[in-house]
Amino acid sequence: MQNLPDFSHYNYRIIRELGRNREGGRISYLAECLKTQQKVVIKQFRFVDTNASWSSYKAYEREISILESLEHPRIPRYFASFETEDGFCMIQEYKEAPSLAIKSNFSSEQVKKIAVSLLEILIYLQHHNPPIIHRDIKPENILIDEALNAYLIDFGLAKIRDGEIAHSTIAAGTPGFIPPEELFNRPLTESSDLYSLGATLICLLTQTSSPNVSELIDENYCFNFEHSISKLNPRFITWLNTLVNPLPKNRYPNAEIALLELRSLDVNELIIADKKPFLFYSFAKLGMAFMGLTILLGTVIKMQNVLLISDTQNNPPVEHKTPVKQATPLQNLSKEQAWYKEIKPHCNTVEVITMMKKLPYPKTTQGVGFAAGCYALAGKIDQADKLIQTLSSQEQYKAAGIVFAIGHPVADAGDDKSAGPIMELVIKYQPNNFMAVYHAGMSEYVLGDYEASKRNLTKFLDLYKREDGWRNNAIEVLKRMDSHTN
Repeated sequence: MQNLPDFSHYNYRIIRELGRNREGGRISYLAECLKTQQKVVIKQFRFVDTNASWSSYKAYEREISILESLEHPRIPRYFASFETEDGFCMIQEYKEAPSLAIKSNFSSEQVKKIAVSLLEILIYLQHHNPPIIHRDIKPENILIDEALNAYLIDFGLAKIRDGEIAHSTIAAGTPGFIPPEELFNRPLTESSDLYSLGATLICLLTQTSSPNVSELIDENYCFNFEHSISKLNPRFITWLNTLVNPLPKNRYPNAEIALLELRSLDVNELIIADKKPFLFYSFAKLGMAFMGLTILLGTVIKMQNVLLISDTQNNPPVEHKTPVKQATPLQNLSKEQAWYKEIKPHCNTVEVITMMKKLPYPKTTQGVGFAAGCYALAGKIDQADKLIQTLSSQEQYKAAGIVFAIGHPVADAGDDKSAGPIMELVIKYQPNNFMAVYHAGMSEYVLGDYEASKRNLTKFLDLYKREDGWRNNAIEVLKRMDSHTN
């Protein structure tokens, strides 16, 4: 029988132990408030224990400070704290949900839903003023309920970005989930938490426990997991690889852009998506086969309600009798996303200028990104570029990321005439976005602009070192262009 502490004089009854960190002298209990009968979590820090330290106690103080400023339904609230004879206790809201470390057998679709839920929490933290970096995202610190809603706990290592960047004097976190920049005491950014999230999702998909995650990482800090999930959509695998790229500049810059890209993916789409990196550009030289594949890809994407390009020749613009004055707010969408969903059907050459006047975009960085993406879809790259130029350099990077997420399905659908210029615009502000560089190079190859294609595909090979279909395809196309010029 457990030897549970008696906290009745603090108005709490301990029900059972939830977990402990022996090294830090920390124990978590499920308890009940004697006055209200509300269940709570009590985190007890026993700093008189041999292995406990005041630095761990300071982590509690930092956690309380951060939690007091947060109000999110999937971040357990901080209630109170009190000192004991041998330490200190913190009381938090209790969520009836096990941790991912306990329940880890999920389908790929369920993992995507968990990822969306976690990214929504990270967006909230990154929009906080100032932004908050959790620094310890792993299965043990994520709770999941029966509806697959994720809850993020344990903010003891969190950092507040009170300036442009957050620094850490020592590496902290859990091996395998710590981003490389943390290991080398380099600045932390919003992409640092994305690395830890990616490692967590890879653990779920490969059914790898947290202590064994290092077995998936090579000496270059690169994850090697594709063989375990080879039946999933290659674009989803690329999305995961982008999250855990060792270089922060090659990851998604923030959770909002990562989520935008994830929402467009069908994780189980295999037959067409799996063949495309290897075969698609070979079909470019075979007219009818190329057209057939393009039509088939476009059909699949339309069925999945992915971002569409309006075909102004086959689908004339619909005349609206009543002009739309503002976007309709939609559940779980930001105002920028709601605006884009409203205007997306009109992002074509004929309608875009008129609709932009009737339906003004939100005057935020994300709003500019979505508006630039709409202009880009309509083929008006100059207008898209002018919008992005109104932002600061850091905001330009974020806006270009949104344009990339909007334009990526266009490239996947085989619309090279549209995709090439869009990707070149992205590269202007995100020169190390390896997927934008790849798609630009491939589109330029199909269109016969070999000089631009060679430039971009050579750059892609410099940026992307993983030996897979994307890299092999780029090498093959470069060889073909060399044979044409010799």
